[in-house]
Amino acid sequence: MKKHLLIPVALLLLGHFSYGACSNNGRFWRQQIDHSRSLETFFMKNYECRNTLYNYLTNSEKLYYDVVLYPRNLKKSQYKNRWFSMSVTSDKEFFKTFSFFNNYFAKHKNALNDQELRCFQKQRGFPYPLKKAELFREINRQGLQNDVSYLYPLIRWSHDIMGQDMSLSRERVEKAEQRFGIQRGRVGDKEQLARYLAVFDSDYDYVANHMAQKMNISYMDAYKLIVILTFMESRGNIFAISNTGAFGPLQLTMHYYMMYGEPNNPFNPRSSLIKMANKFIHYNRLGHGLDASVVAYKSGSLTKCINGEGRGSADCKYYYTYKRLMSEMVGKETKIKVSRYMTGKAYFRQNMKNIKRSHNNYDVKFYEPYQYAVLKGGVLNAQARIGVLKSGKQFKTLGRMKRTDIYELQDRYGVNEIGVISDKKVCY
Repeated sequence: MKKHLLIPVALLLLGHFSYGACSNNGRFWRQQIDHSRSLETFFMKNYECRNTLYNYLTNSEKLYYDVVLYPRNLKKSQYKNRWFSMSVTSDKEFFKTFSFFNNYFAKHKNALNDQELRCFQKQRGFPYPLKKAELFREINRQGLQNDVSYLYPLIRWSHDIMGQDMSLSRERVEKAEQRFGIQRGRVGDKEQLARYLAVFDSDYDYVANHMAQKMNISYMDAYKLIVILTFMESRGNIFAISNTGAFGPLQLTMHYYMMYGEPNNPFNPRSSLIKMANKFIHYNRLGHGLDASVVAYKSGSLTKCINGEGRGSADCKYYYTYKRLMSEMVGKETKIKVSRYMTGKAYFRQNMKNIKRSHNNYDVKFYEPYQYAVLKGGVLNAQARIGVLKSGKQFKTLGRMKRTDIYELQDRYGVNEIGVISDKKVCY
């Protein structure tokens, strides 16, 4: 290095490290961000200087920082866990790090019977069957004991066997509170929701477009729907936790984040939106409209509240709040107007898409449930294979498929020719 460059570089470093203080040099922090893999890793690495470096972030970066850390006052481990959760683009890594989200399987896996374990081994290509103890030793030996994608069939079967377990739900809530630093039942505020909608605008845009296309509704109706649900579920608090064990901005329960399609990080806004959208699209496919779908998302029932009964219940209050907000937003046909109506503010920025944050780029099909097409007649027999149910009964199928792929076959050949069965019931 030339001598005339040594002085400014030395001064730059001195500005950061002298007397253990944090740098007040904006150029230094921009260089640090540029050389970091992502904003999340930059924030994790520089925890001790978080208050100083914040002053040198762009306005878009500040929005992201504020949204993730709401409502602040976090311990160091909680701060880092939040940024780690936002940085992982693989759901597998989330569950490996926070394995308590899968405590149900850890508790009840020994309830799985020999037939289910043989089915799992058949699906995973084991060359010969292993007994229960041997199988779990082999899974542990390969480091797959917390790989929820790999263990997915066993996770679902263990839940079918045992049913509800509130003590394990409470454990998940308590550990999540400790690890992420949020008080159960706490939602965001109008400021938080406005920032949240701006930060994750590209994800809301993607999901709203998909819902509009698949449900034959307008883009803005789809957008308003998912904004309203976010408002009612969390007010944009990414790390919201309920008393009953729902997590994240869309308050996903174990049914959604672990057993409805590929397991997903419940704190990831994109995958949470996709899981919710896939359920609405499925209800629509069955002939149910938005109103029934909203009630079902909250309560599990497609008929509750619709005809005016039960107005005093929590589920029906939820439904009527949705109806009121949708009605009041008639004529508000831009995202800015929607945000201002819901929050009084709008922070949408073009350069928000360019900040160096990590992105979950999985599409809607990735998180769709798997099912099996059942060939009822002579259609596609040349491509058929023999499937076996857990009960041992055989059926003709095309193998395991994503739900929309089976929809396309039904649209082409008719439901009289192409049936469907849940992968929970299928051995292979």
